[in-house]
Amino acid sequence: MYGDTLLRSQFGKPSGLFGALFMGPILNLSNTRLVNAAVELLDPQPKDAVLDIGFGGGLSLVTLAAKAPRAKIVGVDYSREMVETAARLVRDKKLDARVSVKWGDVAKLPFRAGTFHKVLTVNSLYYWPDLIASLREVARVMKRGGRLAAGFRSAASLGPLTRDWEGFWLYEPQEFADIMREAGFEVLRVEHRDQWQVLDTVVVLGQKPGQKPGRKPTG
Repeated sequence: MYGDTLLRSQFGKPSGLFGALFMGPILNLSNTRLVNAAVELLDPQPKDAVLDIGFGGGLSLVTLAAKAPRAKIVGVDYSREMVETAARLVRDKKLDARVSVKWGDVAKLPFRAGTFHKVLTVNSLYYWPDLIASLREVARVMKRGGRLAAGFRSAASLGPLTRDWEGFWLYEPQEFADIMREAGFEVLRVEHRDQWQVLDTVVVLGQKPGQKPGRKPTG
């Protein structure tokens, strides 16, 4: 039982010596396929401002930077240990001129309304206590027509490994898509891959209603 509690707490908010030394590499390795799929569907462009929520070990930040070499990327994470770990990774990769990281809570993001063209979140939704309110907060900091790619494991896939974890919410792909709609997003795509593996890959792509970023009004 102690092992389950440790894993749940460390995956949700890596902390202490264990979190600082081990959780970054563990999260990067376990999230590789999911990060790649989510970034692929998000399709960040060179002039985009991109927010990465819950970046963990920082793999998603590096992947975003590689996908859109001139994009401005900002990451927020609830774990101060992961912020420090990702900051070191960004410096080591010489990306600190256009990739920045800070501590932040999805319930109250430290940004002005309409700041970002694109938002990415991978394997962090399970810990958002009020999913609809959090999604609306994400929409607040997005530009009209901006896109959100949410990557996660389905309840069918992750459920057997996280049974009885408290404060850990699982979703099926269409269930999350419905919640995204309830929060005010348009759902553009629901991608469910790797269903034959122990851990599957789910990405739901949503859009904040309104004019697409950078598109001039017509008429």
